[in-house]
Amino acid sequence: GAVEVRRCDGAGWWPSWNLVSGGLRLHAAAGEPAAAPAPRDERLLRFAGEAGDGSSDGEIRAAAPGIAVAFARSRAALTHLALDADGRFGGAAGRDGGPAPNLLRTAPGVVFQGPTLAPVGAAPVLATALRWAADGTAEAVPGGVRYAVEAAGQRYRLTWTLGEGGDLTLHAVRESDIEMRAHGSSAWTLALDPRVTPAHVVGALWSEVDGADGLPRPRLAETGLVVAPFWLDIPRMGRLRVTASGDVLARCDVDRPGDRTTLELKVGERPQPEGDYVLPAGRFEATVTFRLATLDVPLHADAPEAVRAAVARCALTALTYRPDTATLTNNGASMHCPLSMDAWTATATRLPPALGLPRGEESSGGDGPAFDALDVVRTSLERWLHGAPGYASGTLVQGGVRHAVEDEYLMTGAAALLGLADYLDARAARDAAGARAWLAAHARPVGAALAAMRARDLDGDGLVESAYRTGVSGTGQWSTNWFDVLSFGYKDAFSNALLHPALVRLDALVRALGAPGLAPLTGGPSGDVSGAETLADWAARLRRSYAPTFLNPETGWIAGWRCAEGHLHDYAFLCVSGAAVTGGLLDDALARDVMARLYAEHRRTPLPDAALGLPGMLWPVPDADRADILQGYPLGYYQNGGLTHAQARHYLGGLYAAGMTAEADALLERLCAGLADARVYGGVRSGLDWRYRDGRPCGYEGLLTDQFAVVGLALERWGAPGEKPAA
Repeated sequence: GAVEVRRCDGAGWWPSWNLVSGGLRLHAAAGEPAAAPAPRDERLLRFAGEAGDGSSDGEIRAAAPGIAVAFARSRAALTHLALDADGRFGGAAGRDGGPAPNLLRTAPGVVFQGPTLAPVGAAPVLATALRWAADGTAEAVPGGVRYAVEAAGQRYRLTWTLGEGGDLTLHAVRESDIEMRAHGSSAWTLALDPRVTPAHVVGALWSEVDGADGLPRPRLAETGLVVAPFWLDIPRMGRLRVTASGDVLARCDVDRPGDRTTLELKVGERPQPEGDYVLPAGRFEATVTFRLATLDVPLHADAPEAVRAAVARCALTALTYRPDTATLTNNGASMHCPLSMDAWTATATRLPPALGLPRGEESSGGDGPAFDALDVVRTSLERWLHGAPGYASGTLVQGGVRHAVEDEYLMTGAAALLGLADYLDARAARDAAGARAWLAAHARPVGAALAAMRARDLDGDGLVESAYRTGVSGTGQWSTNWFDVLSFGYKDAFSNALLHPALVRLDALVRALGAPGLAPLTGGPSGDVSGAETLADWAARLRRSYAPTFLNPETGWIAGWRCAEGHLHDYAFLCVSGAAVTGGLLDDALARDVMARLYAEHRRTPLPDAALGLPGMLWPVPDADRADILQGYPLGYYQNGGLTHAQARHYLGGLYAAGMTAEADALLERLCAGLADARVYGGVRSGLDWRYRDGRPCGYEGLLTDQFAVVGLALERWGAPGEKPAA
């Protein structure tokens, strides 16, 4: 049996995996014991091959330009998959003949690939790990393998072929004389290893495709279901455009503790509201094709080659989406982080709308809606607006008292509101009626998010502060923003720099879109409230306070934070001054002076090639201003001046806004070179996303979503295919 947790105190309708897996105790009366399956050895398939059929060492192998595969002879499973679409590894020749790594999750004696079947109320019959209770055969065919598998009344005919052009195709047939209900099932499960690279799926969620009445279906059934066509992005290795015909659904899921990202292909299955599936009797057929492809993103003819290469390699990698949670994440195998919302929108709003997934293409979704890059932003915003937990978001219950996590992480609300403005701007440009309808439908949570943020202005100066994180030296507290292990707190110059443009733009958007439920925020005709402060008023008050609060007269640039004791904490944060300038918080002359002074200090600081990233700050942060005061970080390690692409776009944006175009262009080209060469991101826990100042990896996720906002900046600078960008 299975137990499903749908709601809990604190997280509401969003119970977390750690609560579900370790926070419950189930009490039940003992009934009749279920019949245990008879012990048996693994049942292997009969191999019907002959000498010279391309099989050896228990495998059947095939290769084509950019892709190599191998299949097991004794059970229906892939054993090897390697891609090298961009030539980074010198080829993907296969297990013995090429340097590209195996993308599959493997372990000695364990197979994580192939058909799965776990009937409701019974032990698993086909499990991707160890249990294998099937009869059948395996046979080599030109370019691949054909499996015939029968278990528990389900009969599968599964033929994999790799064409000379590199198309990897699965033709699957499921037949049965009985109807079955299963809580785990697939004609094929592909398990990828995020330690090699955190792959992710970008496409339309099944529960949101148009129904017969032209209206979206409600979100129901097990999460992670997507319809073809969709993208399977394999960072560093390539991108697979997945198309399908017939009765097939796909489902993506992430098991981070188990180091597995799975793609299930379900043939003739009917999702149920309880999260399981009905497998009807009859014959069902589908064809799924994985094709190496490139997303075409138009760039200006004068765009530098490094920019072109970075956009080609990383445009899809920037959309670090998890369909199983319907949100963008730190990476394809990591947790949800709405604190990065503005980083996601920086790229997503500048990508082609359909992402190569057009309406009307033969697919499992039928004549469904064209997928839009904005859809991954929309579902991410909806998750945040409706209170889902994530890193730096959700609700905390401490000592029986409940408060929002964003009362501590100020940047989450600021970045999410700025991302909301980006989304509405881009959506309105494509479909004003759709933007208006979405805003009207979500007016209540949008208004609540703005009201909660306004309440964080603790002293009435327009700036938001944290009542929980004071920024006082020696307290060992964590940050109110992205610089997590610093005691960056109370009056936070970075979070407020993002909040200001969010307020200005949302004020204009609410007016333009005519959202009656939000009219009081703008003082519109239907929302006049005597004495009420509009968003524009609040933004103006915030701007008046910003420079007097954060401008350091000793350095001439913007400091990081002013703590609750009134002290200014300044370590030459590149992104903070940049965000203040791009956010319109400084007069033009002051903005130019701030960026010129900071850039001069940057040039004086010994740093390697910017292809490896830029430091978050130029000066060392003392132990007293870090959360890890007992351990201590050396200069150049992680958030003490380590090199990363994350948040670098704000610094470059400030240079552009201050008229320092040549300086910004030079840095942007080198940052893009690091992305294009795939030097600065890799598998989960590889640590390539951060570097010491001598260039050695010093680690974090391995691939961090904020890194790829640089692609968004490159598209802002070079993405117009018409007129040359302004200097």
